[in-house]
Amino acid sequence: MERSIFIRKADGSEEPFEALKLEKSLRGAGASEPVTRDIVHTISSEMTDGATTREIYKKAFSILRRRERTPVAARYSLKKAIFDLGPSGFPFEDFIAELYRAKGYDVEVGMILRGKCAEHEVDLVAHSPKKSFGAEIKFHNHPGIKTDLKIALYVHARFNDLVQEPERKENRIQEGMLITNTKFTTHAIAYGECVGLPMIGWDYPKAENLRTLIEETGLHPITCLTTLPSSGKKRLIADKIVLCRALQEHGSVLENYGISKAKISDILNEASALCQPAAKV
Repeated sequence: MERSIFIRKADGSEEPFEALKLEKSLRGAGASEPVTRDIVHTISSEMTDGATTREIYKKAFSILRRRERTPVAARYSLKKAIFDLGPSGFPFEDFIAELYRAKGYDVEVGMILRGKCAEHEVDLVAHSPKKSFGAEIKFHNHPGIKTDLKIALYVHARFNDLVQEPERKENRIQEGMLITNTKFTTHAIAYGECVGLPMIGWDYPKAENLRTLIEETGLHPITCLTTLPSSGKKRLIADKIVLCRALQEHGSVLENYGISKAKISDILNEASALCQPAAKV
């Protein structure tokens, strides 16, 4: 029986390397079977104890960029692209707002609402005919940082205060939610499940997590684009353009950044391809 090779995750913990997990992520991005097999074989054969998940990602992404059609590499980079919305959390808040608008909600960000006992700044307030909720949005710049129990505790307390306000009619919310771009600690998850606090992280819960929410709406951040230079991404974010779909509507702004027409065509083609649903795994 072969000895397991252990890789180091972003939070410093270790886990056995699983080729099937890598294979699933590649197929989920739309990679072809031959390229998927080659990447899995290459990485598996070169794997050594202590290799990091970041090193695995960079190797796979590099091969995808060389060998696959647009936008497979961009889809594969989705998790990193969310981090690239930083360093502040405001672009991530705008991105989450767009996801819920695509789901049919009327959304506002950065609102001050009066609770039963105090006023609270709420990152996102969303209303639909069937449901109204507020959300605390926690953005982390590093995948190793998790949203912990302390945050879950204060978010639950704040939204309890808001839900109990008896006089507020407009913008009334029925429940609170905690949303992050990384993961939750086990204690935070246990508490959230115990008190009924809805929480959304990168891969939590198993269904309706951040990754599946993006796939469901077909919305990708402009930071996914492999054809757009980093300087262009930063300027678009500063101009409040965070979606590839929005870039299709405002592509002319790229000319103001000094990007050539030929390059703009490549960027818009990739953005258009990203707006199409990926093949189901």
